[in-house]
Amino acid sequence: MSDASHTLGSQDRLELLCWLTCGNLGAFYLNESWPDATFQVQAAHRWLDRHHRQADWLAVAKLAALAQDIAKRHAGFVDAPWARDAVEEIVDTDDLDYRAKLVQWVYDDCCKALADKRLAD
Repeated sequence: MSDASHTLGSQDRLELLCWLTCGNLGAFYLNESWPDATFQVQAAHRWLDRHHRQADWLAVAKLAALAQDIAKRHAGFVDAPWARDAVEEIVDTDDLDYRAKLVQWVYDDCCKALADKRLAD
């Protein structure tokens, strides 16, 4: 297998957006505030490095902004009785469990957001 990085494809963009959104939710739950730009960049590069992908700063910035918007729609989850377990699933792993309830909700919203964005472009 090659160590070369590849640019983001549409599925990569979806998975990165989902990763960033879940990361925002985890940080919000743990810190009771939304993460800053440094968090966004570090989270994106963690995913990109692990998946041998590359993206320019503008693509990362756009996905990070979209991720925070989507995360804010799900901010009410912090009051759910299963919130702690959901956050532990997010922060304790290197990849998302797409079977998890919160991740499924986020994934669906990410799919819709990217589809809407493609139509608007």
